Amino acid sequence: MRELVEIYETRLRERVGEGEYERHEELVRLLARNLALEDILWEEILLNIKDIDARNELLKQRNQIIKDIHTEFRALKIEIPTLVEKKTEDFMSFLGELNDSDKERDEESKDDIDRA
Repeated sequence: MRELVEIYETRLRERVGEGEYERHEELVRLLARNLALEDILWEEILLNIKDIDARNELLKQRNQIIKDIHTEFRALKIEIPTLVEKKTEDFMSFLGELNDSDKERDEESKDDIDRA
């Protein structure tokens, strides 16, 4: 995780500039850590996609991290990357597809039972 934090910190430092980085170094580091943590939480969510309880708990944790990330971006007066929002939209779409597949499977099962 340390390497990922350093990558994010470097990218944020370039984005905010040296002057802002010097004034808000701790905030940049915190934001870098939270961005790395959000990446790790996504990996865990995808690994636990079928375990509803674990997935829900991880999503709650991720949502809190996202709120913190948004606050930190606003404090640094830089635009929030759309990547975070894109991940959320893609994931919600994926969950919708899973839900639709489950409903179709249930309907097929009911039809098979009715035929029997």
